[in-house]
Amino acid sequence: MATFVAPAPKGLVKDTNNTVLPPEFYSEASNVRFADNAAKKIKGHDQVFGTPTVAPYFVINWASGTNVYWFYAGTSKIYRQSGSSTHTDFTRSSGGDYSTNLTAIGNWTGTIYNGLPILCNGVDDPQVLATTGASNFSDLTNWPSSTTCKTIKAFGNYLMALNLTESSTELPNKVRWGDAAENFALPSSWTASATNDAGSVTIGDESDFIVDGLALKQSFVIYKENSTWLANYIGGNLVFSFQKLFNDTGVLTRNCIAEFDGNHFVVTQGDLIVHNGVSKKSVASDLIKRQLFDDINDAYYNLTFCTHNVQQSEMWVCYPSIGSQYCNKALIYNYVNNSFTFRDLPNIYYIGPGIVDPGATSVVWSGQSATWTAYSGTWGDRQYNPTERSILMAGVADTKLYRGDFGQQFAGENYITTIERKGLTLDGNTNTVKQVRKLTPKIAGTGKCTISVGSSMSPNGTYTFTPSQEFTPNTQNKVDCRSTGKFIAVRFQHTEDSTFELNGYDLEYEVIGER
Repeated sequence: MATFVAPAPKGLVKDTNNTVLPPEFYSEASNVRFADNAAKKIKGHDQVFGTPTVAPYFVINWASGTNVYWFYAGTSKIYRQSGSSTHTDFTRSSGGDYSTNLTAIGNWTGTIYNGLPILCNGVDDPQVLATTGASNFSDLTNWPSSTTCKTIKAFGNYLMALNLTESSTELPNKVRWGDAAENFALPSSWTASATNDAGSVTIGDESDFIVDGLALKQSFVIYKENSTWLANYIGGNLVFSFQKLFNDTGVLTRNCIAEFDGNHFVVTQGDLIVHNGVSKKSVASDLIKRQLFDDINDAYYNLTFCTHNVQQSEMWVCYPSIGSQYCNKALIYNYVNNSFTFRDLPNIYYIGPGIVDPGATSVVWSGQSATWTAYSGTWGDRQYNPTERSILMAGVADTKLYRGDFGQQFAGENYITTIERKGLTLDGNTNTVKQVRKLTPKIAGTGKCTISVGSSMSPNGTYTFTPSQEFTPNTQNKVDCRSTGKFIAVRFQHTEDSTFELNGYDLEYEVIGER
């Protein structure tokens, strides 16, 4: 009997044929993350902050002194969440409800400028909490009349408004910035003069339109549909210089850019890239790019967004899969170990990073339903870390706010964690027929999982799997099986309210012939 030893898992690859993949990469991975030389069950999510007054489409975290708040925007109103379940209407008092058209425009965008939150839906005037003590949002102070923009973002002491409509005339390549301000102040003017730094420019040497922008180190990066530009402060009459960075890469839609470690992670029109303001690289080519873009629902692609899960060093690309009008899946990229995986989402429109304080001070007896053997926490632990950024999901389909990356369930329900590999030749010979007799998994965790072994006579043929067998890592060390073929597959699944991680496995097999 020969033994095939699978090394520690390293990630998911979908765009390359299974038979040429190194054994540390997997063909399927759902609701797991690859970290610490293991494939670990991904953390779940739970409802927090009671029930929102309106379905939340967008969320943004804001701190004022020692107080931490979440603002959430719906189709026509903005609310503020405070405490454990207090929801206060912060819709503008003058101007009426908002007009959000997600199908045509896309979701809200948001930024924090000089300590003040600003939201933009692309249809109404940008909305600002004009002072830290304001009880409502209001139209942006000193904003030009009869003017809207698709997005507005902070860049140092400047506000950059992109893709404008002025007096009913669409100006999709126009950039306008207000006069510099600081210390909880807003731009005093958006019209250039000899006494201020306000100004505007049109970036129009390509046929594509401006979509979004985000600060990166000393530059503000402007993303069009198929090209990327840099704005740099130079002072004087021009204030900013504008130069093209990439002529073949833009951004898919709004909210598809996130910053980490002096880089931008960008979902483009067909790729995932990372750039530092000088050079770019694809991080998904030959790995997951084709699978991702084939799975996005074309009818609602403009709801795709990305968010930075800081604590896990991850970028989440959240999107509506085929057949869904909500973001129900996330492709997760770990930028430290360069691994990919997928996670199910609870039909959301946005995820905001920030401090998520659910209002409970510690883990108590009365709040637990798990058994002694299944519980993975520590009694008396705080329910959140006030110094760590977490993530908050805007559950628009069921009007809920979810704390992401927490616990072992999806809102109180168990979920399926799957990791699978097909195309293993075991002996490196694609012509030999192997019979697998035993699988010895290297698994850690507090609950059972199911294991099955599959086989096929051709690299792209249908795999026949043995019946799933339950495996308890604390009491078992192997599963016996009989699976015969040229190409071998293994599948691990976990469905309990407990921890699980796969560190590798051994397969005992015999070569029984060659064809």
